[in-house]
Amino acid sequence: MTVAIRLSGHLGLSAPDRPLLAHLGRSVNAIDQIDALADHGFRGVQDLFLKLRPPEEQAGMARRMAERGMALSSFGGDPSHWNLPFWSTEDEAGRDAVTASVRASCVLAESFGGAGAVCVAGLDPDRSRRAQRQAMIDNLKRQGEAAARAGLVLLVEPIAPSRIAGLLVDRLDEGVAIVEAVAMPSVRLLFDVGHVAMMGHDVASALSGCRKVIGLIQVADIPERIDIGLGQLDWPAILSAIAEQHYTGLVELEYEPVDPTASGETQMLARLRQILAAGI
Repeated sequence: MTVAIRLSGHLGLSAPDRPLLAHLGRSVNAIDQIDALADHGFRGVQDLFLKLRPPEEQAGMARRMAERGMALSSFGGDPSHWNLPFWSTEDEAGRDAVTASVRASCVLAESFGGAGAVCVAGLDPDRSRRAQRQAMIDNLKRQGEAAARAGLVLLVEPIAPSRIAGLLVDRLDEGVAIVEAVAMPSVRLLFDVGHVAMMGHDVASALSGCRKVIGLIQVADIPERIDIGLGQLDWPAILSAIAEQHYTGLVELEYEPVDPTASGETQMLARLRQILAAGI
């Protein structure tokens, strides 16, 4: 797949045994899936479950990705408690836990030659949103320098409440405001096209408005999260907008194929080629 926009495929979203190319790879094993993604022209890998994998598997993945010229676009920064009020903690024990988590993320980022860690915060119903957002800003500021030294980017992701309720950052403007308040290159916005569209934004316009703070772009069609080209969004316009912003990072496909078969995955890749060709 020869395209101007460089794609990254995932090793599992809902579970680590449900990767993007589950049926086109030799197996769902991480190494086999890295090879499958590389063989089909992807330039990056996303792994939400990377921090839960054994160290020897992490090391083997880093070696194979280096051999295949693949970059680690992002991983789950806190996969065991992503929906809890972790990043918005205000007490000393909570801050120590954040520091320990970021240190582990830094080690991984260094081993892969740099990466992004997705930072999502659950909502504490007993505290004001304003206080929790300020606490998240403070915690991100505390970790920004260590992240920068390790080649780690802390990615703040706004999540549409219609998709996942109960999270702290559930509006695009809130995510942008947090990143701007931290004001550090190692803290950036994760712009998820599917979530932004579910929030009611015109995606192309929102991309333009957020261009100075975007660290990573994810794509999925709507409704729900489905293969791009099977839903309601104008992908040629969106991809043109990405290109116009001179975005040079990877674009993650963050959906599980609607047709979870080898034929369905093959058709998904064919649609991608057509859409990318029409949008750039």
